[in-house]
Amino acid sequence: MQRPKRELECGELLHGHPCPPLALGLRAGHAALGALETPRAVERELFAMVEVGGDHYGQGFADGVQVATGCTFGKDLIVRVPHGKLGLTLVDQRRRRAVRVAVRGEVDEALESSEWFRVCEARGQPWAPVPDEVLEPLLGFVRATAEDRLFSVSPVFPMELEDGTPSFRTVPCDACGDRVLLPYVRERGEARLCLRCAERRALPPR
Repeated sequence: MQRPKRELECGELLHGHPCPPLALGLRAGHAALGALETPRAVERELFAMVEVGGDHYGQGFADGVQVATGCTFGKDLIVRVPHGKLGLTLVDQRRRRAVRVAVRGEVDEALESSEWFRVCEARGQPWAPVPDEVLEPLLGFVRATAEDRLFSVSPVFPMELEDGTPSFRTVPCDACGDRVLLPYVRERGEARLCLRCAERRALPPR
């Protein structure tokens, strides 16, 4: 199973450290791809919505989803829908359909009763260093457990998202000089300003 190992290494490079939520995000991404019968995104074929907010201990889940699905921040193909869950909705943009994949409650419970979780919780840091002998059994569990025991997978359902048209033309801001995409330019009298400079011009003088 070279692909999962290689992807986990890529995920660790992206996320900064190995952790069970990262491995779960990788597996969840592949479960969603399988349910939709679609390959990983190369361009804008897919869109991912992850249900972890900024306060969730399982931040690695979102990074695992990015690696597995190709729905990256750089391609504007992933967004947080903060519901406090290790869940993913993956949308096939071209066929206008989607699937939701969520980590099963018993898997969450297994993570949260583990020594890995105890250490992270005690330090208040999901990224807290954990000895390999604590971490590796959990990573092995995620890699080896059957997909249907890790996740609940919804039936495929219709879904369509608006796909924005890319912009290519930039102009300099007359105040700061930064080049800015034309849709983000605001006119203030004769001046063409970026959003930040336009906001400053709008503030009342002190």
